[in-house]
Amino acid sequence: MSAGRVIMAIIGAILGLVAFALVAAGAVLLWAYGTQRTSDGFYQAETVSLSTDTHALITGPIDLVAARPTAWFPSSQLATVRFEADPTDVSSIFIGIGPEEEVASYLDGVGLAEVLRTSPFSEEVTYDTVEGGAPPGPPGELDFWVASAEGEGTQSVTWDLESGEWTGVIMNADGSAGVSADFNAGARVGILLPISIGLVLGGLVLGVLAVIMLVFAIRQPRATVAVPSPAATAPGQGDITGAPPPDQGPGDTGP
Repeated sequence: MSAGRVIMAIIGAILGLVAFALVAAGAVLLWAYGTQRTSDGFYQAETVSLSTDTHALITGPIDLVAARPTAWFPSSQLATVRFEADPTDVSSIFIGIGPEEEVASYLDGVGLAEVLRTSPFSEEVTYDTVEGGAPPGPPGELDFWVASAEGEGTQSVTWDLESGEWTGVIMNADGSAGVSADFNAGARVGILLPISIGLVLGGLVLGVLAVIMLVFAIRQPRATVAVPSPAATAPGQGDITGAPPPDQGPGDTGP
């Protein structure tokens, strides 16, 4: 096999592996799109129980600097998140999402617990607790929240992702200490289906190209057969043009 064919075979094999990975990834996303969503299109995480003796439960900073929706690509097509909190110790609870700086200013000096990690395999939750006092007022009285809800029973907020840095907050509606709730998060991704289809189609195209390259690389060249030209002399025959004249009979005489 020539060096060119070896290189073609290597490239074809690499393209084949990439094609398989793309098709597999697209198939998994299509499976998730078709089977793992709720009736309203959200991918829902497992519910976890959150509890703190402080005045607030907060998420870490949600950095969405890279998410920049435009007029032709609205934020709702990027992703929509939904947070739900069901109070377990008090009747009225607040849940909200706000700009990180505004939330930090409101909770400056307030006792809070930041949720660092929740495990998908157990009910264990890790917190970073900051000691402090009570907030200056109930959270629902503030106007910087981009999404918020408060009241008795389960409260839910739905928010289209926006560029910026954000913090999620769960508090008792009156700002009192001792926050306990069953929390659930979900997301709806508007571009998941086009991405899935694009991965599958891209993988199929690369797969076809890989097969073509491998076939050309391993195909043996046809053996060439030499065909004698019409002017070639057959075995046992003399040169017709150079053959001597036939013998003349006894009665044949020259002129």
